Amino acid sequence: MNITPDVPQMDPTRLQARKHALLNEIDSKPSRRWWRFAVPATALVAAVSVTLVLWTPTNQDASAAWTAEPRAPGDLAPVFADCAKTLDRHDAQRGTNGPDWPAPRDVAVVDQRGDMTMVQYVGPQSEMLCLWTPKGVGMNGSGNLQGQEPLGDRLFADFLPSVGIHDGGSRNAMTVLTGRVSRAVGKVVIRTEDGLEVTATIGNGRVVAWWPSLGKPKDVKLYDEANVVLQTAPIPVKHR
Repeated sequence: MNITPDVPQMDPTRLQARKHALLNEIDSKPSRRWWRFAVPATALVAAVSVTLVLWTPTNQDASAAWTAEPRAPGDLAPVFADCAKTLDRHDAQRGTNGPDWPAPRDVAVVDQRGDMTMVQYVGPQSEMLCLWTPKGVGMNGSGNLQGQEPLGDRLFADFLPSVGIHDGGSRNAMTVLTGRVSRAVGKVVIRTEDGLEVTATIGNGRVVAWWPSLGKPKDVKLYDEANVVLQTAPIPVKHR
């Protein structure tokens, strides 16, 4: 059962103070995932927790044009340019108004659905996911890659969902999933608890997918390059 939190509206002044308080709270725990938004403060409402963060109006248009299958990206020049600016700001604020690890710069995956382009950057210490639309840019990151175990014989690992909500309701909600897969995997299909089947984008042993609901990932079906099923397995989620 999905529970949508009752999120109060805030005036811009209080909202700006709450946003900085949240970033300071997240910055004190650099090994955990965090979100940063390059949008006007008035576009945000109020953050619920470190892992449940409000999305911006950018996901309204993106969700309307969302597809379960990713499509080929268009012109990525403005996407990379805006994402690079956000990564630069992260590095400029390291240790003061941001986690104390360098922003990664290597592009692993580019996922395109509707007006939303997601670019996953990886580096020796960290990974960051840039969420881009023509109306704004968001950034999700984690700085604990040095502790990741090798995949070994496993076909997938670290399938981690994170949630963004616009205006505290489920109508414009979205869930983002990232993870790692074996080089033997050629296709990844995520099935959610609310009945969606989402094909993830794969690149350099990483996967990215998102869907316009709060439905938690239920299981994953992995295929090889010849479209032969390799494995069907449940996706472990801490809280359902």
